[in-house]
Amino acid sequence: MRTTTPWFVVAVVVAALAQLVVGFYYLASGLMAPLWAIVLLGVWWVILTYVGVRLVQRRSYLVLLVPVVAIATWFAVMSFGGAVLGWTP
Repeated sequence: MRTTTPWFVVAVVVAALAQLVVGFYYLASGLMAPLWAIVLLGVWWVILTYVGVRLVQRRSYLVLLVPVVAIATWFAVMSFGGAVLGWTP
């Protein structure tokens, strides 16, 4: 059994909390995006969360990038939807 450093535990907690905050934005996207986009975003969020869990199991600090990818994806999708697809609040 491998030991876990306190810094890794802090990294996991920060990543998990950030992923939860991003999840709130994904759910709140329903104020602007259509249902099909919310479903796709939700599936993407679950996939990213699974990747984060796998990274934690491998003791990788890359877990900190999971919420960054999630928020970047959300911002890109919402910007594209607003500019190209005509999504408005």
